[in-house]
Amino acid sequence: MSVGGLKPCCATGSLHTGAPTGEVSKLHGFDTYIAVPPGGVEAAKGIVVVLPDIFGWTFPNNRILADDYARKGGFSVLLPDFMDGCVVPSYLAEWLSTLEATGPTGFIKKLYAYGLFAYHIIPFFWSNTQKKVHPGVIEFFRGLKISHPNLPVGAAGFCWGGLYTLKLCSAIDRATPPVSQAQPQSPGQSGGTGEPLVVCGFTAHPSMLSYPASIEAVELPLSVAAAGRLDPQMSREQGELTREILEKKTQSVDGAQHEFIWYEGATHGFAVRADENDVEEAQRGKQAEAQAIRWFTKWFAAAGKA
Repeated sequence: MSVGGLKPCCATGSLHTGAPTGEVSKLHGFDTYIAVPPGGVEAAKGIVVVLPDIFGWTFPNNRILADDYARKGGFSVLLPDFMDGCVVPSYLAEWLSTLEATGPTGFIKKLYAYGLFAYHIIPFFWSNTQKKVHPGVIEFFRGLKISHPNLPVGAAGFCWGGLYTLKLCSAIDRATPPVSQAQPQSPGQSGGTGEPLVVCGFTAHPSMLSYPASIEAVELPLSVAAAGRLDPQMSREQGELTREILEKKTQSVDGAQHEFIWYEGATHGFAVRADENDVEEAQRGKQAEAQAIRWFTKWFAAAGKA
């Protein structure tokens, strides 16, 4: 059965098309979509955890993106349900382009679209506050560090998931005590005194960031793909500030390496939901995908040599 013209099992007309090929299982307390590399789990270079946009872990585009990371990068890719089932319906993705409509008819369509989004997004953010979500994210990554001590772990956050990716790359989200000596902890317990929970992070068009605090807190290697044309969540000014802060951190003697790439002409969501009919934006989405794969490949290899 289709929902709003978009089949739950398949994505069409957008950047990541086709049907997901992974499996669903319970992992560290969360329902999780799992994509494995061509050589199987044993051949994985590392683990990439996808923290998705507001359309959540069931959105076909997000699952197909996980499949692409696994196939092209050679990673085990996990897409957990950190939202506990409360996601924005996938059919609303088809209405996003309406928000740029012009003229009298466009104005009416925009009003209707804003109404639809408000109807679904208000309860989404009510149910998915940082206070509720963040402890689960920490426990999931801590579980991975304990269950897979020999595999590097990275975080890939899109839109909503970008905030948590930056937190994981900051001192606030370190395991306490070191994972190698970890004992059971209360949910969400973390601090800045133990081992990092990830070796690096990648984020595309992140949302809900605080400028400049969220960027200044970053310590671990972070790669950012930013929409250069229209992104209400990261304005041009905020993006330039992010770029400047990360560049200064990279140039610091003791700092980690970071990168920030503007995708001129791209709009918010381009790395996941770009319209295939817009050849240029779809190309930018694929470039952002390649950016993420290069980043994880680089830092997973570095972690293996450490």
